Order: sequence, then C-alpha cells, then structure tokens
Amino acid sequence: MPRLNPPPDLSIRFRCNGQTFLTIIGCLLTLVATAQRYPSAVRHRTVFWSEINAVYKLPGKWSLQIDHQYRRQADDNNGRDLNAFRHPLLQVFRPWVSYQLSKPVRLSLSPIGLWWNWGRTNEYQPITFTQEVRIIPQLQITKPAGDGELIQRFRTEFRWPSLTDTLANAYIFLADGESQRVLADRFNLRLRAMLRWINPIFKRNTDDKRWYSHLSVEPMLVVADAGAFFDQNRTYLALGRQLAPNLRLELGYLNQFTIQMSESEALRLHRFNHALHVFVYFENRRRSQAGSDSGPEED
Repeated sequence: MPRLNPPPDLSIRFRCNGQTFLTIIGCLLTLVATAQRYPSAVRHRTVFWSEINAVYKLPGKWSLQIDHQYRRQADDNNGRDLNAFRHPLLQVFRPWVSYQLSKPVRLSLSPIGLWWNWGRTNEYQPITFTQEVRIIPQLQITKPAGDGELIQRFRTEFRWPSLTDTLANAYIFLADGESQRVLADRFNLRLRAMLRWINPIFKRNTDDKRWYSHLSVEPMLVVADAGAFFDQNRTYLALGRQLAPNLRLELGYLNQFTIQMSESEALRLHRFNHALHVFVYFENRRRSQAGSDSGPEED
C-alpha cells in the first residue's frame, strides 16, 4: 500500500506590530489623487456621537454582534454653535459575525449595514436625508502592551450611498430612484487602518483593571472613479470603566478630520468635527474562545 504524506500545515501565523502598521499607513497616505484646484478653507463643528455594542458569544470561536450608532450635530457655522444636540446627524444599525482565528487574531464580517444620514444644516440650507448600504470585512490583531493591549484593526468598506435626497425621492438600492443610474455609478471603496491602545489606570493592585484609558488613531483612504486619496482621520481619547465583567462604559473626545470638495462654494474644505463620544458595551457571560470587542466600531 502506498505511503501517504501528512497534509500540509495550513495554519496561519500573523506577525504584525506597530512598525508594520506604520508602513501600511505610509503606503496609504502616498496614494493621493490630484484634485481640482480649489482654494482651501477650514471649518469646525460640534457634534455628539453615541454607540451601543452588544456581543453574543457562541460555543467555540464564533460570536455575533450588533452595533447601533446615533449622532447629532450643531449648526454648521464654523464652531459658533456649541449645542451638539440641535439637529440629527446619523443613525446606523450594523450586524457582525466574528471568528477567533487564534488568541490574538479575529476575523469579522458585517454582511450588510444600514446608514441614515442627515445633511449639514445652517440658516440657508434645509435638512436633507440620504441613505447608504455597506458590506464590511475586518481583521483585528491584539497584542500585549505593558499592562494593556495594542490593537491593530484593518477594515475594507464596500459602500453604496444614495445620491439623491431621499426625503424627496425614494431610495431604490439598485437605481437610487433614477432609471439611468446603476449600482456601479454610486459604489465606492474605503480602506481603514486603526491603531488602538487600551491601558489600565487608577490601579489599586496588579489585577485591578476597572478603570482604563483608550487612545486610537485611524486614517482612511477612499478608492473611487476619481482615483485613490486620503480623505479622513479620526483621533479618539477616552476614559473607560468596567462596570461588570460583561459591561463597560466609555466617555471621550473624538476629533474627526475630513477633506471635502464643496462644488457649490468652489472650496476645498478641511473640516474638524469635535465630538463628545459615549460608548456602551455588553456581552453575554458564556465561556467561549471568542474574544471580547476592544472598543467602538464607529461608522
């Protein structure tokens, strides 16, 4: 009888550190498309962001998750209005399925997420309303960093936004309410890379991790018909509290920097959104090989 060789080892080992993360970011930031030459302007706005994240761990390495995000915004008058709760801004419902490939590595997929967006408002512009559908695969790698954790998260977003104000026109996923438009006309791709550091603070002993600090930075790259270009970065700093083994709360500040082209104003806008951010996370108490989520998913 012929001798059979053992099957090849198909295990995957991820060796990714901070240097790898910075190398990837450097590559992303070099892919900047040549935009139309508009004069630049800086705009500031006060906003409020909230997120509730619920995780249900299954036996073994699988987990189910859903996040709900709700945001509000002040008047778009370059930061003069400080009431971040004045107008609606965004609402998201997004499910996830995750698999813990190894202790540090988790793969996730959001098969479909639903976005509702309210347009920027000022005294000359009424509220507009658009919708969006996204499909998102994600890779997360968690490594020890002193008493805390260093998390690297890589995400690809397939986005289908509506191009019309859906208060006035029905949002049809494949046609957007206009027969001459097809799905490919509205599709764009966003690449995101986050570096997140979570570290215990106010420790009474070596095992005390009830209070923690949370710092993250996340640059983003858009790939569309016009080319590939960097258009956004988010920096987040928060104070967190472990209220129970399966429940935690964070309160923080998020700075969202975006680069936008305003055709109506013929301006290249450098926009800074200053957000008060509230995050609530809870999971079931099941013993499982599936890991806990590290922080806000964000949109």
